[in-house]
Parts: sequence; C-alpha cells; structure tokens
Amino acid sequence: MSVSNTQPAVPAIAHLPVVPEGAGCLEILLERLRVSPGVLAVEARFTDSTLAVRYDPVLVSPEGLNELADEIAALFAQRVTYCERRQATNACEECALRLGHVLEGDRDDFTVLAEPGRVSLARRTIPAGSAEIVRPLVTTKSWGERTTPAEQQQWSKSQKMAALTAVCLVLLVAGLVFERMGLPAAWHTGAYIASALAGGFFTLRSTVRSLARFRFDVNLLMLLAAIGAGVIGYMLEAAELMFLFSLSNTLEVYTMGRTRRALHALLKLRPARALVRREGREIEVAAEAVRVGETVIIKPGEAIPVDGVVALGQSLVDQSSLTGESVPATKSIGDKVFAGTLNQQGAIEVLTARVAGDTALARIVALVAQAQEQKSQTEEMADWAGRYYTIVVMLAAFAMIIVPPFVLHHDFAASFYRAMTLLVVASPCALVIATPSTILSAIANAARNGILFKGGRFIEMLGRAKAVAFDKTGTLTRGMFEVTAIIGIGETREDEVLAWAAAAEKRSQHPLAQAVVRAAEARGIVYTATEQLTAHMGKGLVAVVEGRPVEVGTPELFVSLGIAVPADALQAVDRFHEDAQTAMIVHREGRWGVIAAADQLRDTTPAVVADLRKLGIASIVLLSGDHPRTVEAIAGRAGVDRHYGALLPEDKVRVLAELEEQYGPTVMVGDGINDAPALARASVGVAMGGIGSDAAMESADVVLMADDLRALPYALGLCQRARRVVAQNVCIAVGVMGILVLLVFLGHLTPLGSLRLPVAVSCHEGSTVFVILNGLRLLRGRRA
Repeated sequence: MSVSNTQPAVPAIAHLPVVPEGAGCLEILLERLRVSPGVLAVEARFTDSTLAVRYDPVLVSPEGLNELADEIAALFAQRVTYCERRQATNACEECALRLGHVLEGDRDDFTVLAEPGRVSLARRTIPAGSAEIVRPLVTTKSWGERTTPAEQQQWSKSQKMAALTAVCLVLLVAGLVFERMGLPAAWHTGAYIASALAGGFFTLRSTVRSLARFRFDVNLLMLLAAIGAGVIGYMLEAAELMFLFSLSNTLEVYTMGRTRRALHALLKLRPARALVRREGREIEVAAEAVRVGETVIIKPGEAIPVDGVVALGQSLVDQSSLTGESVPATKSIGDKVFAGTLNQQGAIEVLTARVAGDTALARIVALVAQAQEQKSQTEEMADWAGRYYTIVVMLAAFAMIIVPPFVLHHDFAASFYRAMTLLVVASPCALVIATPSTILSAIANAARNGILFKGGRFIEMLGRAKAVAFDKTGTLTRGMFEVTAIIGIGETREDEVLAWAAAAEKRSQHPLAQAVVRAAEARGIVYTATEQLTAHMGKGLVAVVEGRPVEVGTPELFVSLGIAVPADALQAVDRFHEDAQTAMIVHREGRWGVIAAADQLRDTTPAVVADLRKLGIASIVLLSGDHPRTVEAIAGRAGVDRHYGALLPEDKVRVLAELEEQYGPTVMVGDGINDAPALARASVGVAMGGIGSDAAMESADVVLMADDLRALPYALGLCQRARRVVAQNVCIAVGVMGILVLLVFLGHLTPLGSLRLPVAVSCHEGSTVFVILNGLRLLRGRRA
C-alpha cells in the first residue's frame, strides 16, 4: 500500500535500527518511534492482523513511512499466530512473543497499551493534522501464485542452466563437425572452449562464491579437471566434461525441484477468492482480504478459502488434502472447517477464525518448507565429509601430477591426464546428494498423506525406532466419555438416577459430567439444573436440586461427607473399575444409584499395534495417569506389551528414559496437549490430531494431522523405506566411486585400458542421477 500526500517531500528515514535478539513488541515499537520523529503512534492489532501507523505528513516522507511500515509488518507477521489466541497480556511470556518493556524514563514520553489482541505505543502529544495508514500484518504470497519470488528465481535458474547446457551441446557438436571437416584448428578449438565456458558458467560462479568463503566443494574438482585437460591440449575432453557435468546439474535441479513441487500442490488447494457478507451484501474478495469474524459463503463443490466455524448449514467436507483421510467428514453448526478442504454437498456459511497467513494449510506449508531446509544427521555428515574429502582428493591429484613424472620418470602429460580423471571420479557428488534427495521425497510424501515431519533427522530417527509408548486418553482411546451403564440400588429406577446426576452435573465442565448430561438428553429426561454446586476436587460434587441435596462422586467423597455407602453400590463400583470403566455413585435422600462411563478404545487400535509389531517394533507400552486397573483393562484390549498407570508427567519422562536405555530410539505418541514433557523427552514425539490443535503442531517432532492412529504405521514404514533407500544410495555412490578410482590407477592393467575422461564423467554423473531418481521413488504411495 503506497502513501501519498501533497506536502513537500522530506528525506526518507535513513536508517532503521537492528532488532535486538529476542526483543518484545514494545521494544520493537519504541526503537522505531525513537528514530522516526514524524511517526506519532504505532499499533499492532493482532485480532484482525493489521498495523496502524499515525504520522505527521510534514515530518515524514511517503518513502520513509512505507519503509517503516513494511519493516514492522514483517517483524510482527510471525507473531500474529500467537497473539490472535492469547487470553491475557502475560500469556506472551509463555509463547514465542514477549511484550518487552518500556523504561520509566520513556513512559514520560510515550503512552503504552498492551491488552489481548492489541499492542501499541504512542507519543504523549499528537499534533492536529496527523494522518493514519493501516497495513496488513501478514505479508504472505498470493494464493493465486504458484511460487514465491525465491522459488521463481530457482525456476529461472534451472531454465538458464538448461539453456546453457543446450548451447554447450550445440557448440560441442559444432566443434566435432569442424574437426571432421578438416577446418583450421582454431575453429574446432574455439568451439570447444566456448562449449566448456557455456557448460561451466554456473560451476565457475558457484566455485568463486565458495572460495570467497574458503570452502572447497565438488564444483572446484570438476572445474580444475576441465581446466587441466584444456591446458594439456585435451579441449574435446574438457568440453565433454563440462557438458556432462552441466547436464547432470540441470537434471539434479529439475528432479529435486519435483519434490518441492509436490509441496506446491498444497498451495493450489485453497481458492484465491472468497464470497463474504459485508454490510448486508454478498461480495467477492481476495482470500487474503477476509478478516477474522467475517462470514464466508461456500457453495457445494467449492473449496473452502478460510479456517473457521460453520455458522449455518450442513455438508460433507473432503479433508483428505490435509489429513490423508479418504472418508469425507460431516460438518454442521459449530464444527471447524479448514482452508483448502472441499465442500462436497450442501451450502454452508463459515465464521472466519484465522487470517490467510495463519490457516492450518498455511502452517502446514510453512512447517514442510522448514523441514526441507533442516538436514538429517546423515546429510550433515556427508556435507562435512564432502568438504574435507575434496581437499584430500585435490592433494592426491597434485601428488599424481608431481610424483610419477619427477620421481618415477613417467610421461608428464599422461600423469597429468590421469590426475584430472582422478579429480572427476573421486568427486563425492553422488554421495552428497544421496541423502537429501531421499529425505525431501519422504517429507513431501508424508505431507500429502497428512503427516508432518519437522526435519529430516526425525525421519531417520523414526526409521530406527524400536519402542513406542502411547498415551491413553485421546490416543489409544477416543478421548470422549460415554455413559455405559446405569444401576438403581433397591427400588430406585435408572431414569431417576440419571436425572439426579444430570441436574447436579449440568453446570460442570468435567468430561464425565458432560457425558451424564448427554445421556440424559438422549433419553429425553426432563430435569431442573442445580441451584447450588460445591466441587470436591478429585472426588465429586455436592449440589442442591429443587431444595434437596444430591451427591455425585467416588466412594472417597462419601467417606469425607460421613455418609455410609451401601455394599451393593461399592461392589458395582469395583466391577466397573475392573472393566476399565469409571464409576460415579449417586445419592439423594437415602436413595442410591451408580453410573458408569468409559472412554472407549478406538476400533483401529488393535490393528495399529499389530502393524507396529510387523514393522519391527520390539516393545509397545501404554502410559497413563488413570487408575491402574483401568489402564490394565485398556492395555489388554489394545494388545500392548506393558502398561503403567497413575503416572505423573515426570513419571512418563522417567519411563521413556528407561525404554530408550533398554531398546534404543523410542517414540512417544500423545495428543500434544497434556504430554508436552514426554513428547520432548522421547527420541521422536508424535502428536495426533494436529489439524485442529495448535499445541500438537508446536510441541511434537511429527504431527499426524488427522485424528487417526493408522497414520502412525504408515509414517513408520515410510521412514524405514527412506533409511533403506539412503543406504542403497550411499552404497551405489561409494561403489561407483571406488571402482572408478581403481580404474584410474590400475586400468592400464586391464583389457579396457586406461580410463578416459569422458567415460569417467559419464559413469560419475550417471551415478549421481541414479541416486536422485532412486530417492524420488519415495514420492509414490498413498495411505490407505
């Protein structure tokens, strides 16, 4: 957004200060106001993702104002995700954003505002005639664009590489034709030199940049080999080397780009436009222009442009693009929907909950992009070895140039040629690219199937896992209690017991209380909600319903109240506990009943446990803070090896440490909310249900976007395949390199004769392309 005014232009802001490491919002705003006297106030409104800047048109130029607003918007864009959800200003201390502080001296000059969703700093005196601009805080690329500027630049580079490779080939062929036609040597020599320069342009540029940082890489080896071959008169070989190396690099850029294009497919899921209701009218706007709280209308067959909550209508929504689930989800009033999913049937109206840059789809793309930039341990080792190995190869080639001619009196030209060949065949190109091609393909495949890895190292670690620990509630079980049995003691009827309990529990938010209320409503029972409620932490509650007391809770509640519980009720409680059900005793004026509720085991849990065993997992463990008998019953149904009940968070961490010591890499699977310490302690933390959970996305190393445990065996199998492919690639790269090096030294002893430079380059670059294509195999495959 540009700013225009009719006042005389004044110099733009000359210098914007560097943001201090870890600076908070107020500190950032204070620094900007200090160096910008024409800026009177800056306010970040996180709820609608806008930045408001009040300024004096006489003291600040349009260019300076735009520069300031752009910089602050960029700095605050990453903070929108957190501030949009915070309930109080002190919540900043618990997330990525800190409020910062303003010193007492500065408070004399500035007014500070910090409240949920809004942070601002303003000068004490605001002169008349000031103006204000409002800019978006989130500066994401348009969803109508396929690529970012950086990606467009990479695509442009690959096109230039392809063009130069084609020029290199044409000039190489021209030189061969000139030589066969018997034209003067200058013709074919010039064509070969031009061919080598065209093919080696990007190699030369990369080498110069690396040498400027005192780094040595494979490009330097190839460049030295080509220059050396040309120096001793082998211009044809030099041109062939540069052509084949350029062709290999072009294919590498293209094929590696294919894995990133698999990620770009996600970007095209969300429509570029949205139909919103504003001021009583339905208008179409850019998806980025939809504000939090606005109503978006989605017709049947249309993609959903925003994250939000269904406010009107009912439909089936295909969420497979985000979760990998093939079965559409039913959405009705109050249900969450997500940008990039497909509305299949009825028309719905959605109340927007997030701005464009903060949708689940946008965060998935950001996480996968970050994961692609993070290297696995094998990649880091290959890069480290590659740098020092390059130096060793250069020294070996130098020794081959010096020792045979001057010590052993061999022919200098032949020794020099063999040294140049050694530079090519000993170059670790295939070894360096063997791992990233595979890891990137696995990351892209996982993202398409609703599985997010936060880095390549977690793919390697999950592929080596030998033990898996599960949380119980919401992981092996559905995470929602349902009433399973109602017992009336004596002459008390079941409906009476349920009505008393529902009346007492109506105003409670406890999951068990909500299960009781749902059961009463399902039976059509009419009851009057409690007038007075007293909660007894961990035991139950005492309520007053229609002037008479009702007690609902554990046997311990009645012990504390001094009320004797009938033996029939206590026996029923014991039976329910043994069957992994939670029991509540209900009492009203001498009449008794028992209600049992249970968090049911997922239907898929036993099959998932069996699949993990088939994949080589040695130990499967259940960790829970629930009653040991309940945990034991769930463990028996799930088929796990061991179980631990009544665990505190620190106890789970201790058990994970023991598992890791006994079995090696250990995976912790939880819901990402209550299991943060355990997820952090495990070798790999896996969180479920990430599509609707910010905590899951932020706390775990691997996120299963769908609330579907079957994604775990798929992820584990994918990681094991990735490790096998990496091992194959490393063996191929090292094997080809070793054979070629032997042929350099001993080839003259074989019937084939000495290894020629073009053959060496073809074999070397062929192995590089092969390992890339081998890694790309992991792009295939869909989760059932």
